[in-house]
Amino acid sequence: MSKRGFTLVELLVATIVFLVGFVAVFGLFLGGMRMRKLAEDTTRSSLAASCLIDEIRIDAGGGASTGPGIPMPPKSYVGDGFAVTSEMDGDGAGTGGLGLPLYAYKPVPGVWYRVMKCTDLEDDPNNAQTTVLKLDLLVVPFGTADETMSLGDLDRRLGLLSELPTAQRRAASPDQLAARLIQRGLGFRFVAVVTRRPSWMPPSR
Repeated sequence: MSKRGFTLVELLVATIVFLVGFVAVFGLFLGGMRMRKLAEDTTRSSLAASCLIDEIRIDAGGGASTGPGIPMPPKSYVGDGFAVTSEMDGDGAGTGGLGLPLYAYKPVPGVWYRVMKCTDLEDDPNNAQTTVLKLDLLVVPFGTADETMSLGDLDRRLGLLSELPTAQRRAASPDQLAARLIQRGLGFRFVAVVTRRPSWMPPSR
């Protein structure tokens, strides 16, 4: 009966086989963790978007803060989605993409949002008489202790436009930044149609 042990070559082969198997299993584990995080972010973002759209729908029938009989144009919903407090800046022109704020959605902690664009069904942002609003909503699940957040803050932390020269980064449009967030799986975009019941219109009989 032979009492020969393992040779060095056999040990090396066994070690290599073990390492290859371990790396493959570890890669599957990391992939599963990434997919779990993406699924969780997608669920939280979808829930926040659904609730936000319902809240905007309820609020959208009111008139302007200057008078209850004055209709608000769709562009006044850009920003936080509520015409009484939103930025009144249409598509954010003049503020620069990096300077545009995101808004914390407090019922779902760690979720930020922004109404990027709001028009009627014919893409007119100034038609105050429309009863239908088409919302372009950006939702970003990003846990932070900060009380305020902007697209520029996300760019600095995540390097969304890091490959661009400084001048081009400063001139980046909100849509460019949103597209980078979505491309990396860090943000979600929702398009919704909201029918508002305007307070300025006579009640139906």
